[in-house]
Amino acid sequence: MSKQRWMIAGLLILTLSGLPAGQDQSPAAREAPPSADLLFVRLTLYPTASLSRYDYNNDLDLFEVRAYADVRLNSPEGRIVTDARITVLSQGLDFKDDRYESRIVVDKDALPLEADFEIALGERSVFGEKIPLLTWLVLQAPRPAILDPEKDLAIRWEFSRFAAPVDVHAYDFLKGGKFFEREHTVETESVVPAAGLPAGTTLRIFVIQSWLSKRFLRGTGLAPGSEVNVIPWSQVFVRTR
Repeated sequence: MSKQRWMIAGLLILTLSGLPAGQDQSPAAREAPPSADLLFVRLTLYPTASLSRYDYNNDLDLFEVRAYADVRLNSPEGRIVTDARITVLSQGLDFKDDRYESRIVVDKDALPLEADFEIALGERSVFGEKIPLLTWLVLQAPRPAILDPEKDLAIRWEFSRFAAPVDVHAYDFLKGGKFFEREHTVETESVVPAAGLPAGTTLRIFVIQSWLSKRFLRGTGLAPGSEVNVIPWSQVFVRTR
């Protein structure tokens, strides 16, 4: 073959290939779309039962799901994502400081045992699932009231479904200082002796499940290790004479 014919053949091959030498020409390489960033999500839900939020009967029997979400690109150390759209129980979470959060009021007579969770970024729906809340932890005593500090104070609670160990805390809300604490108790009642009960102040008492319920989330838009944690708790504010 003449030199001219070799040159024509070489140009024809390059024209048909459209690719420089050494580049992957496989069908998979040609058809693969640009990779999208995955979202690492750590969602924490607190089923919350407040018999009273302050030292009077404000917001009496307020039941909420308090939702907090940490969203980052690709890993727990990735860049914080500030423009995601997140909903829990169909209510949007607001971005504050470095996380998304919302306090979602629910019907105390029809407490939800699961919460829908959705996250989207731009036009892309990243993930959606119903998250089991498992149980609600609710203080039964004391109720918001003015208490006699010369009598023992009984703290009682119950679970709506599944019982678990709890931590019990009580402290002087106005003056500061914890005066009662029990950890990992499997009982449903603790008693504060009168000798340890502060007088003439406001007390905050709360019980919280000792162990969180963790579940890993899996989806094509989520980074490995994404998780949801559920931690039920309950509180009450009372006053002493």
